[in-house]
Amino acid sequence: MSKKLTFLILSGPTKEYIDPVRYISNESSGKMGLALAGYAVKKGYKVIFISGGVKKYPKRVELVKVTTALEMLKASKFNLQRADIIISVAAVADYRPAKFQKHKIKKSGNSILLKLKKNPDIVKYCGENKSDQVVVGFALETQNLLTNAKLKLKSKKLDLIVANGRDSFGYDKTTVHLMSSDSIIKIENRSKKFIAGKIIDETVRIFENIKSFKKNA
Repeated sequence: MSKKLTFLILSGPTKEYIDPVRYISNESSGKMGLALAGYAVKKGYKVIFISGGVKKYPKRVELVKVTTALEMLKASKFNLQRADIIISVAAVADYRPAKFQKHKIKKSGNSILLKLKKNPDIVKYCGENKSDQVVVGFALETQNLLTNAKLKLKSKKLDLIVANGRDSFGYDKTTVHLMSSDSIIKIENRSKKFIAGKIIDETVRIFENIKSFKKNA
């Protein structure tokens, strides 16, 4: 392919602050996003990397650091049409506090009521607003893995979804299923670097098929 492909990779956790010192987040390490970016750069592709706070960021990428889900959505909207392939491996918090408290909440009583507001579905936005692009999402499930992943693949209008379990958080090795509309590829107990390579290669294959179909249509 003569054109240098551009990847937009969303990675890392988001933090949704309750007050200046407390927040809602998760255990995402950003390792898979780091591996995806590293492999894409190694293959000569351009990478726009939008990331929540992690310990280590990839090199030779256009780095956009964000904290909250709303910041990640804004950055994704801005960069969406610059990319050929969008991969969202970010662990975006599903909810955020309905109201941010400007000062630390003082302890009082045995319990407090925290009202939450739903965050936007960023990968769904990308899927619904793609042109001739490939959009990839991740589905972390603790039950009915393939069934739930298939539902997300369709409802979010994705070209590929990577289904994985709880053991993917923080570990260097994991098991995933790469699921498209017509195939499922299982990769069992392999390093995230190995899996990242398979994901990148599969997305490029799908992208080339889309371009070929449009050309011959």
